[in-house]
Amino acid sequence: MTKKQEQYRFWVLIISALVLAALAMYFAPIRQSRNFYNYADQRTLLGIPNFWNVITNLPFLIVGILGLNKYNRKKILSIEPIANKSYMTFFVGLIAIFFGSSYYHLVPDAFSLMLDRISLSVAFIALYCIVLTEYISPTLGQRLLFPLITYSMLAVLYWYISDTLTGRGDLSAYILVQVIPIVHLPLAVWLFTSNFSHGRFYIYALIAYALAKWAESNDDFLYQLTGEISGHSIKHLFAALGGFFVYWGLIKRSKLKKG
Repeated sequence: MTKKQEQYRFWVLIISALVLAALAMYFAPIRQSRNFYNYADQRTLLGIPNFWNVITNLPFLIVGILGLNKYNRKKILSIEPIANKSYMTFFVGLIAIFFGSSYYHLVPDAFSLMLDRISLSVAFIALYCIVLTEYISPTLGQRLLFPLITYSMLAVLYWYISDTLTGRGDLSAYILVQVIPIVHLPLAVWLFTSNFSHGRFYIYALIAYALAKWAESNDDFLYQLTGEISGHSIKHLFAALGGFFVYWGLIKRSKLKKG
């Protein structure tokens, strides 16, 4: 790929981000559904409210711990040291999702949902920065990691404050935290070339997350269909599977030879 081709492809990412941001501003305020907290499965088991929506967060904790364990291995660190911070942040984010989402489903309200969304944002932004680092620039993703995490936290805080004031907070800033990485991840893998093997695992992770969103939007249908587990609980399992694909790709990868 020539330098000019690389610049053109980079502009595809910039323009798409600007278009998405403009759309979010145009449609703002974007309100949360009025029955957002009314999940299909609200059973209490073993004294735990919303048992299955709580317990299905456990895979996030497992994958996060596995990832941090591998992160500390010298062999993993030596592959691309500049991405270490993003990988550590991603796996810490998965552990935070376990605590944030579990607490939210134990006590479903705006405050606990704010904590849940902050933890999810940290993991999402970290993965985004990993892909930017490995496919576009060794330093770009690392330079963006802290500013983007700061933005994501402020976006969630803005939703929470507006929700407290109006009863239906504005999600327009927060939506970009998820939508831009979802759009850019496949574009980056398609348009750019990584120096590492097993990049397809990022696509597997994205597919798993798409299935998670589908399950979430079919919460009642899947609960009625199975009679045992709701779409929201299945969402947790698919989303954690996405995190596992990132972990799996990390431990299997190797640095490709140039030329």
